[in-house]
Amino acid sequence: MNSLWLERMASYRATPLALASAKVLVELKDARRTHLLKRYKLDMPHMPYNGIETYEQILLREARNAKTFWAIYARLLPPWCAGFKRQPRNGDIINSLLDVGYHHLANKLEKIITEKDISPSLSLIHRAHSANSKPLIYDLMEMFRADLVDFVLLKFLRLKKKPIQNTQEHIGRFLSEINKTIDAPHYLKDFKQCLPYRYYMELQVVKFIKAVNRREVFEPLLLPRRHDSRCACNTSTTPVDSIKTL
Repeated sequence: MNSLWLERMASYRATPLALASAKVLVELKDARRTHLLKRYKLDMPHMPYNGIETYEQILLREARNAKTFWAIYARLLPPWCAGFKRQPRNGDIINSLLDVGYHHLANKLEKIITEKDISPSLSLIHRAHSANSKPLIYDLMEMFRADLVDFVLLKFLRLKKKPIQNTQEHIGRFLSEINKTIDAPHYLKDFKQCLPYRYYMELQVVKFIKAVNRREVFEPLLLPRRHDSRCACNTSTTPVDSIKTL
């Protein structure tokens, strides 16, 4: 499947469908960020992706929206986090935990992709910088960052009464909270039942694979926009029919 997938992905990237799907990925990222902030009764004004004609324009607009998001996100952090700005590999506690969380999420996604026998070496938005690069993982991560890392870290930090002095002492607990969120049930309207978030992740990957294989624009599965309590007491993780690549 890998060679066939690479052929299909290379062909897909040469079509306008790929640019449209890339917009969908970043739009969903912004939608989940908006959902996160609305949990705390804050809005996220952001620039839409209408009229975008190149991947460079997508990245530029996404960067501007990200700057807005992180500025609002910083207002929700406890007082001892004052002055936070998102800077990957900066070394401060918050940025370090975000980096760790994203790396953990990337590993989770790589496992899903590997199980589908899909090569992550070709992507839409991100580009490979070496022979071992896996840019598709970072494309697909856009859909889950806000739910599994940004939101989980915010809750984690807001529970801390005192400043964190040593990041290493808290990494295990933080990753445990991410894993709990991945295992937690979410209501999936398409199936009219509560299923683990990890199942939602697998479905999104399969839908992306389907879009490439069928030469269609990616149509993601959407979680409820409002906080949904239907799964609060539901611990069932019984999946619907097994996920298959179409």
